[in-house]
Amino acid sequence: MKIDIYKSTKNGNKYLSVPAGTDMQKLTLPASADSDIRTLSPFKTRLELDLSRQRAVLDQKDVMEQIQKNGFAIHDAKAEITVGSAA
Repeated sequence: MKIDIYKSTKNGNKYLSVPAGTDMQKLTLPASADSDIRTLSPFKTRLELDLSRQRAVLDQKDVMEQIQKNGFAIHDAKAEITVGSAA
């Protein structure tokens, strides 16, 4: 499955993914959807979801399941790196 990813312009850790080529003007989000997701900018297009390949900041299985159920997926993408010294 290929997806297009849009990033919230209000919160840089929130994303909306849809099947590649989706007309965003025709996408209807439920009233209960996070308000941060209502203002978006394109982030990545035509990304191939591949469950056999792990992605560091994207839960592909969750995104795929949400898209299959709702036609879109609302998710975050956050990586934390801890730097410290060995004891």
